[in-house]
Amino acid sequence: MAETLAGLRKSAGIALLATRMNFRSQLVHPGEVVLANVGALVQAVSGAAVFMLALSASGGIHGWTLAEWAALTGFTTVARALWNTVFFGTLDIPDMVRSGELDHYLVRPTSPLALILFSKVDTDVWIEIVVGAGMLGGALHFSGADLSGPVLLFIPPALIGSALVFAAMHLAVTALSFWLRQDAMLSMLIWRLDSFAQLPMSFYPRWLLTVFSTVVPFAFVGYFPCLYILGRTESPFVWALPLAGPLLFLPAVLLWRRGLDRYAGTGS
Repeated sequence: MAETLAGLRKSAGIALLATRMNFRSQLVHPGEVVLANVGALVQAVSGAAVFMLALSASGGIHGWTLAEWAALTGFTTVARALWNTVFFGTLDIPDMVRSGELDHYLVRPTSPLALILFSKVDTDVWIEIVVGAGMLGGALHFSGADLSGPVLLFIPPALIGSALVFAAMHLAVTALSFWLRQDAMLSMLIWRLDSFAQLPMSFYPRWLLTVFSTVVPFAFVGYFPCLYILGRTESPFVWALPLAGPLLFLPAVLLWRRGLDRYAGTGS
């Protein structure tokens, strides 16, 4: 037990060192960092404005009011940004496998996955978190949702669980690159489909709702948690929703490890 804890502390220390080095390397060109943050802010604010204008013109959709849909969008925006904060580097796995860059991570004295997770820092992700959180808070206020103590306690673990659902989907898809060398397009497809999580699942036909609840579990990112947050359900099972992220992330990690076991460099 003591050796395991020591190993975990060592891996965490190396991963955090890689994060700090990556962050400092980006600050070598502070002007680029500032421009990236300004661009991210403009994109986030303009996207939110267009969304609000579109909904205000339609007055809602499929029984969801403007404020409720805005709350769903804000929630999923924060969850996706939290994923982006830690797990964004997993999108590079297909390129690492094809180019052989993954070899560099295999010879280092810590978990390759931990190094991949912590070695890439997105310096403008905080913009999405701030805009998404502001949108969520404002929308909940205007929606008239009952923000009781249990609801407020539910939101943080639900956001973490939703971020892990994003992480599980992307890690599972990128891990397929050990078998499918052209996996980058599939990974990009999932990246683009992330926006589907911002729509109420009642918008989709029943068969697609089934897909989004099982095969590609976008429904667990925002729709199911927001049903409780907005007072649309009183089911006690909603408190199990934050566990969906860890439960989905575990098989994704196992798939990664199985692929790593069969990896033999660029000649494989």
